[in-house]
Amino acid sequence: MKKYLSLIIIVAVILIISGINQAFNLVHCNIRRDYKTMEDRTIQNIKDKIATLEKEDIKDTTTTRRLAEQYALLGRLYIERKLWDQAIECYLSSEKYGGNGAAVMYALGLAYANRGYDRSDEKDFEQAESYYRKSLEKHPGYEDAMYGLAVLLYYHRNNKEEALNLMNELVSKNSANYMARFALGRFYYENGDLQRSLQIYQQLQQDLEKPPKSEIINQYRQECSANIARITAELYSK
Repeated sequence: MKKYLSLIIIVAVILIISGINQAFNLVHCNIRRDYKTMEDRTIQNIKDKIATLEKEDIKDTTTTRRLAEQYALLGRLYIERKLWDQAIECYLSSEKYGGNGAAVMYALGLAYANRGYDRSDEKDFEQAESYYRKSLEKHPGYEDAMYGLAVLLYYHRNNKEEALNLMNELVSKNSANYMARFALGRFYYENGDLQRSLQIYQQLQQDLEKPPKSEIINQYRQECSANIARITAELYSK
C-alpha cells in the first residue's frame, strides 16, 4: 500500500511540475506576444506621425527635424526586428530630412552590413563601409562604428591590416570593451599569429574575473577558456 501511495505521490508531483512548466511557458508566450503587439502599435503610431508631418510644410526646419527623428525611431525598431530593407529605407529618409549625424550613419552601416551578410551582396558591403566611415568622420572614436567597420573590413573588404589597426585602437581606447578584445583575439588567430591571439585571450580571461557575474560575462569566460585550450593544443602540436 505504501509502495502504491508513494507512486501516486510521485506521479502527482510530476503532474504538478509539468503543469507549472506549461503555465510558465504560456505566460512567457503571452509576454512575448503582448510585447510584439505593443511594438506593432508603436510602429503604427510612428507611421501615423510621419504621415501627418509629411502633410505639413516640409520646408519648415522644425517639421524636417521631427521627420528625421521619427524615421530614425522607426528604423531602430526595424533593426531590432532584423528587417534590413525597411530599416535602410527609414534611415535613408531620416538622412534626406537632415538626420545625418553619426548615429544615423552608423545605423545605415549596420543595416547594409547585415543585409550584405544575408545576401552575400558586395554592393551592400560597399555601402556599409561608406556609412561606417561617414559615422567616424562625424564622431571620431565612436566605438560601435569602429567595431562594425573593423569586422566588415576583415571579413568582407579584404583589408585585414586596417581592420587589425582599427580594432587595436578600439581596445587601447577602452579595455572594458570585451567584445572588441575577443574579436581582436579572433583576428590574430585567423591571421596565423597564434601567440598574440593566446596572449589576448589569456589576459581577457583574467580581466573577466573582475566584473560581476552575468550571463554575457560567463559566456565570454567559457569562450575564452575554449579558445585558450584550442590555441595551446595547436601550438604544442607544431
